[in-house]
Amino acid sequence: MTSDRDAPAPDHMTAVLQTELLDSPPEPGFDRVTRLTTRLLQAPASIIALVDRDRQFFKSSVGLCEPWASLRETPLSHSFCEHVVSSAAPLVVNDANQLPLVRNSLSTASLCIIAYLGVPLRLPGGEVIGALCAIDYVPRTWTDDDIAQLTELSEIVMDEIALRTENARRRRIEQHQRVLVHELNHRVKNTLALVDSVIALSIRADPGLAEFGEVLRSRIAALTRSHALALDRGREAIGLDELVRAELAPLQSDRVAVVGPAVQLAPGIALYLSMGLHELVTNAVKYGALSTGAGRVALQWTHADERLRLSWQESGGPPVTPPARNGFGSLLFERILGAALKGQVTRDFAADGLKVTFDLPLTP
Repeated sequence: MTSDRDAPAPDHMTAVLQTELLDSPPEPGFDRVTRLTTRLLQAPASIIALVDRDRQFFKSSVGLCEPWASLRETPLSHSFCEHVVSSAAPLVVNDANQLPLVRNSLSTASLCIIAYLGVPLRLPGGEVIGALCAIDYVPRTWTDDDIAQLTELSEIVMDEIALRTENARRRRIEQHQRVLVHELNHRVKNTLALVDSVIALSIRADPGLAEFGEVLRSRIAALTRSHALALDRGREAIGLDELVRAELAPLQSDRVAVVGPAVQLAPGIALYLSMGLHELVTNAVKYGALSTGAGRVALQWTHADERLRLSWQESGGPPVTPPARNGFGSLLFERILGAALKGQVTRDFAADGLKVTFDLPLTP
């Protein structure tokens, strides 16, 4: 065992930081262990110490003298626990004044530590990040039973630290995913904005493309809104009512009656359904019920057995005639909303108003 006070290795420091316990407030779970240590070993003080780069941080302590108990840390010059970490083995000190390893430690002079028993605290990966120790202020002979009991108590601390470390790891992963989703959202928006600009420039260069170009631009705008809604949520479900509000917002009209219970949609389903609703709104405004002042639309849905049943019913608009050919809407409804999502979409071109019904799974 060496007495050199080298800085902790980078992998050790990484392990300590990943626990997210440094400078964290006291917690009952850790304090119970230090109190139990003093009772079982009949010791006046106990510490759970994490060894940092140039200090030891006390996650919990009982019986420690001031000001160290309130500061909850000491420099490594005042630490016996650093030797437990560097050796990755228990440290038994019956009388600090008689052991060369710690004879000159400021722990003896400043904290009055004379007898010390410390065992390593390891992460599941094997990294030693600190020590659980019992302390006495007079010489004392620690027994094998003392070491066994302290080692068993350290298992409780290590289980608690492992749990906290895993929770911290998951939080870091979730934060990283949020950053990636934000970046992906930004890139998708930029790409769609670029496509929209190219179409606008093409229309300007060839006015004959104006009508087709504007239709395409409106679909890209709908896709942009859908992507933003889905990507902002990551893997979270999206409320159908929120999706409907987003698609109907440009109308600013009370001529669309919406009725339906709360339903949560997977992001992929929400994306395609949003495109389908946009197509219905666009056609209703241009050719259907919403193209006249008297027209109305009733949008309602139910859900049962993990399936969504949604209907779009137009009334009061111009007479309806079936289209002469299948357009974009037909392909969208049949190939994407129908086949790709394992659902069914039916359209009824009744003379008094178009009716479209969706029967879709609520999960991919």
